[in-house]
Amino acid sequence: MKKIIKLQSIGIILFSMLFTMSCSDDNNSPSTSVLNIEEAKLLDFPLFAIEPTGIEIVQPEIVDNKEVTYGEIKITLPSTITSLENISASITSKELNLSKFSISPSNSVNLSFEDGKVHVFTISAATGDQEALLHYNVSIIKEVAPVPETLKITGFTFEKSKNPSLPNDITITKTVEDDGGIDKIYLFVPLGTDFTDLVPTIAYDGTTLYYTQENNLNTNVEFPTVDTSFDLKYPKPLYLTVKDRNGDNVRTTNVIVDVVNPVRIETVSVTSPDATEGTSEYFPGVTKWVNQGNHKINFQKATIYKDISPVITPTTNVITVDRALPSGGLIPGESANVNVRVSQYFPEGTYKTTAVFYTRIYHDFDSDDLFEPVEVTVTANIIK
Repeated sequence: MKKIIKLQSIGIILFSMLFTMSCSDDNNSPSTSVLNIEEAKLLDFPLFAIEPTGIEIVQPEIVDNKEVTYGEIKITLPSTITSLENISASITSKELNLSKFSISPSNSVNLSFEDGKVHVFTISAATGDQEALLHYNVSIIKEVAPVPETLKITGFTFEKSKNPSLPNDITITKTVEDDGGIDKIYLFVPLGTDFTDLVPTIAYDGTTLYYTQENNLNTNVEFPTVDTSFDLKYPKPLYLTVKDRNGDNVRTTNVIVDVVNPVRIETVSVTSPDATEGTSEYFPGVTKWVNQGNHKINFQKATIYKDISPVITPTTNVITVDRALPSGGLIPGESANVNVRVSQYFPEGTYKTTAVFYTRIYHDFDSDDLFEPVEVTVTANIIK
């Protein structure tokens, strides 16, 4: 009886030991938890020693904790970057949980992104079997260097379609560039054009266009984006100012609209009163010259003479012609005298000459030779 009890005790002890060992093995078994690959997504993609101007991240598509589509990372660098060689990532714990995940290529690997090269970066588990979890196609480009703005008016037209009274499109005849000053453009419309109702079409190289019709150039307002009629009749000016993309630099252009024949002679062929032989005679107001243009004008150069009759050798002007000029120039719509002087040194007879007058806009030397000259033929009789 005692033997049976003893054997039972031994069995109980052995069972207890086996149970204890089994429990101990269960406690030491490896974890079967699965990584959530959503946590492996990159939040940013910094570069070593380079500051991007833009970055676009399209995350990988994940279904049932599995990647089905690679992610895309497109990085834009400043145009001042000279090369896309030897560029490396600078991923830190801010962008990726490095206790759980690793990235390859690593930060220590320099890569070339020249010629549109794309590199695949792989996110893997940091421990265990280190399986690849997510992928990103990474590309790097440079910004296109901004083209310098010349801030010039590149086109100014009065289109017939917008100005029905014009016979055709009117474009720029002359451009004068003045670095550090004010540029000028000249356009010429037909005589009789209504200067109070002109619709311009403007092209310019810059970011923003402003205008003013005041001589104070600080009163600029933004040029209308829709077709707008302007009153350009004297004395109203038109200044256009182009600003650059940063608003730091400006360039101003004076728009000058006129006719090519601003001077009209009331009577183009006149006969002066008779002059007495041996006496110098001056006859004011034998006719008038009229400013039919759109700007204040004055003389461009000295009067020249042609078709002198009779021919005198050496060539001598028996008749000289001059124009009276009001102080400050002749204003549009005004007129002034054309005067004749007959020399005292010639014998009796009939003398004839044609005077040619040249004109410029008042104090505007850039307008020289832009305007058509005008002529007046004068006949004078010298009597005894």
